[in-house]
Amino acid sequence: MSAAPAATAGWRPSATALLHQMESFTGCANPASTRLYIGRTGLQVASPNLGRCRSAHVKRDADGYPATEDLLVDEETLQRNLQTAIQEEDYFRAAKIRDDLRILHEDTKASLLAANMRFYSAFKNGDLAAMYSIWAKGDHVYVIHPAAGRISGYDVVMQSWEMVCNADYEFPLNIDLKNVEVHVHGDLGYVTCLEVVKNKGRAWGKQVATNVFEKVDGTWYMCVHHASHIEE
Repeated sequence: MSAAPAATAGWRPSATALLHQMESFTGCANPASTRLYIGRTGLQVASPNLGRCRSAHVKRDADGYPATEDLLVDEETLQRNLQTAIQEEDYFRAAKIRDDLRILHEDTKASLLAANMRFYSAFKNGDLAAMYSIWAKGDHVYVIHPAAGRISGYDVVMQSWEMVCNADYEFPLNIDLKNVEVHVHGDLGYVTCLEVVKNKGRAWGKQVATNVFEKVDGTWYMCVHHASHIEE
């Protein structure tokens, strides 16, 4: 049961090492009634279960987090196997499964951070096509841009990002992320951070951001982005 993760660790950096390397995001090269408009401060608007959620405090950024969608087993299967091993008093096998769960959880957090970085790469570069591919499809998704109200539904959320990416900004933007934390609970995860955005020397200020993702067919998709200005 532990052979697959052990073999994987032989050819890619451990998720733990990557998590402790990341502190700020500097960008990757290329990795219906709501009325929207661009204002002075940015976009404006008129009118299965685990026992506990773990978090990782991220220290420094790094490009290229490992993809984990190809892992042979998922958390639910491992949890069932762990309970079976305990019931059968096969404690040696139970210990191996616990190790597999730890590795899988760390890799899941690394893949969630990679999805978060893809979002900020699209934002940084004004890459609308990439932004379209990052978001989950459905009425449940929403975005709250700084100083704006809630925008709900995939089509309207994408309209808001069209306005951001087509605005008279000089892309690429400089986006630094501070105080990054990642939390995973089954197929839901979220990343919290402090955004520091600059455009050719002009600072947009600091925003506290929460990015919520859902895993669909092994891939993380964004379903919520909420950014709020911080008064300095």
